[in-house]
Amino acid sequence: MSSTKVFSVNGMTCQSCVKNIERNVGKIDGVKSVKVSLDEKEAQVEFDSDKTSEQAIVEKINGLGFQAQTK
Repeated sequence: MSSTKVFSVNGMTCQSCVKNIERNVGKIDGVKSVKVSLDEKEAQVEFDSDKTSEQAIVEKINGLGFQAQTK
């Protein structure tokens, strides 16, 4: 089932951070799209909830050195 969630992401400082999150979260099986906003400090992720979870997305972002949580 397709789901779209917004995550707050702290610790981003530049477009390289944005691209790093988009690239790595986009590799998670089940993730369909990732849009990260540096100005809003958030990531909007569309994913298949049968293949991945909000928690897996948060853990991936946190593993990259940022602080993420579901909004």
